[in-house]
Amino acid sequence: MKLREGEEPVFLPLPSTYGLLKRERYEGKWIILFFYHKDFATGCDMDISVFIENMKKLKEAGVEIVGVSPDSLEEHFRFSVQRGIKFELVSDQKGKMAALYGALKMKNPINFKRKAFLISPEFKILKEYNGKKTVLYPLEILYDVDFLQDVLKNYEKNDIKLYKS
Repeated sequence: MKLREGEEPVFLPLPSTYGLLKRERYEGKWIILFFYHKDFATGCDMDISVFIENMKKLKEAGVEIVGVSPDSLEEHFRFSVQRGIKFELVSDQKGKMAALYGALKMKNPINFKRKAFLISPEFKILKEYNGKKTVLYPLEILYDVDFLQDVLKNYEKNDIKLYKS
């Protein structure tokens, strides 16, 4: 089973730099959930740098970021401190959450595909991004967030339904 656009995302209670990953922490907020190969890997580091450089803009738009990799929690803390990351990093060492999102590349050794998901405040997956080997896909996500925020601020919240319940 792979989660798709329009479906409700699943947050497994995995260890993270914020304690355990909890859905309740993010309900009612815009979320970028992204999967990546490894802390300190060159390509992943570039992707994360794009998010870090745009954190102020994302926070102003009410967007939260959650990164998931197979790295240990200890490695995530080291990576967060060294890179100045101020968003949640989740340790999915068995690839269970990655498998739900179609981001599990290999089981032995565990490796993830670059993938990201834009999740609405109504807790629905709005869009799936298949990461390319470039920093362009985080910029595409930022563009989409900016576009959606602009559209939604020009309408009354009750007039727009992103998904039927």
